[in-house]
Amino acid sequence: MIAGCPMFTRRSAPVAVFVFSIACIRGQTPAVDFDRIAREVIAQQRVVGASVLVARGDKIVFEKGYGFADLGLQAPTKPDTVYGVVGPMMPFTGVAIMQLVERGKLSLNDDVSKFIPEFPFQGNRVTVKQLLDHTAGIVDYHYLGDPIEATSRQPKALDEVMALYAGKQWVHKPGEKWDWSISGFQLLVMILERVSGESYEEYVRQNIFDPAGAKATTYCDDSTLVRGLSHGYRRFGESHVLAHEDGMAYNTDLRYCSTVGDLYQAWRAVAEKKLLSAATIRTMRTAEGAATKMSAQDPKMQYGLALTLNHEDDHRSVGQHGSLLGYSGSMYEFPDDQLTIVVLTNTEGQNAYAISRALARSILGLPELPKPRESGPAPALSDKSVSTSEIQRLSGTFLLTAGAVPSNLHDSYAQYRRTYRVFNENGRLMIQALGQGAERLLKQDDGSFAMRSAARTKISFAIENEHALSMKMDSQGGLPLAGNRVGDGDPQTFHQQLR
Repeated sequence: MIAGCPMFTRRSAPVAVFVFSIACIRGQTPAVDFDRIAREVIAQQRVVGASVLVARGDKIVFEKGYGFADLGLQAPTKPDTVYGVVGPMMPFTGVAIMQLVERGKLSLNDDVSKFIPEFPFQGNRVTVKQLLDHTAGIVDYHYLGDPIEATSRQPKALDEVMALYAGKQWVHKPGEKWDWSISGFQLLVMILERVSGESYEEYVRQNIFDPAGAKATTYCDDSTLVRGLSHGYRRFGESHVLAHEDGMAYNTDLRYCSTVGDLYQAWRAVAEKKLLSAATIRTMRTAEGAATKMSAQDPKMQYGLALTLNHEDDHRSVGQHGSLLGYSGSMYEFPDDQLTIVVLTNTEGQNAYAISRALARSILGLPELPKPRESGPAPALSDKSVSTSEIQRLSGTFLLTAGAVPSNLHDSYAQYRRTYRVFNENGRLMIQALGQGAERLLKQDDGSFAMRSAARTKISFAIENEHALSMKMDSQGGLPLAGNRVGDGDPQTFHQQLR
């Protein structure tokens, strides 16, 4: 709590909270213009809509919505706008598991095969703790490409999600190193349900969100109507389009919707030891073994149990951020500074984390981070004519892989594969990724090709004996893909790649 400041609650009027926040913090730290900082990052990151909450101690000092919850209807975002939660939900899965540990229902050192004997462990022994701290070595299914990207609009039961990665090559031996994997959290959901005898939805409602008074946090799937839910968006060239992924294609704990205020309230219940003991919270906030070396780029970053042990310079933080399904989320507490920042957006990308970091650094009196390199407008694309004979030469189904994985990406990308077909549609040269819509392939002045949805991606082919033998996709700052032609570009050849 800031001395001498009036008490405001989550229901306070946003304008009043904003005035209070600047005036009240001025006596403690340099004046912080939350609104300006949030707007600048939202503009830089091209975010459609966002809600931002800042709290000092147990008092909310700023809460505001930006942009649009529905871009087509121009419906404005509010502080209590509802979003799909990606990232900040993961710590609550950890809380649920640790409650079962406290109740003696399971142990962190239990062998996971005890609970899920049908999973192919391939001779590896994995503990519950290794699932929680991402050291199990199980490949992350949402970095595999076709298995999830080609089926991201298809609802799945828990065993169907598990089938996406079961039997795949492990990225390392259990406990050997840290590498992010939401596959492990899908297994944790199965363990929770089998040990508790309840569905994940029932358990977290009764044991986390109801006790915390978080009434706006709900399980949401394609059979649920959620009041106030914003649409999720992704970039398409220089504009935005609806993200059509179905949350039911992923883990159960990714099928949640909430507000910044509700997430803050639930997190305060954890921090105030209402849901877990102090000893258990300390365990969750402690990194051990391979989890002490989370990032080669940032040696200070570590991973506890379902919590990123992060920092801004020397100010430590705990929480989680992430992005998927057209949404982005970030929830971090700075325990030594009594500061908590929660950001949710309806635009894919790590933009919620960027907003959170900018606000935190200003509040903590730290220098601003370097501005992201301006990419500028997308390059103007040519649309040179393509003859029927050239369309015939280029047509085919191509299986592309990532090849060598840069050190800043997760090891699971080594198994990434993506299937494309190039084909003739009534005289138009088309390209289509498995499970997605087709679009025109545009010929450029230098003989390469491009797509309007990704104007900075250069597509080229190796031609031999009047047929394209391989295809290559180079994107600025993205994952380069290359691979061979595996057959004709007809629907049968194309779709059989998932079998």
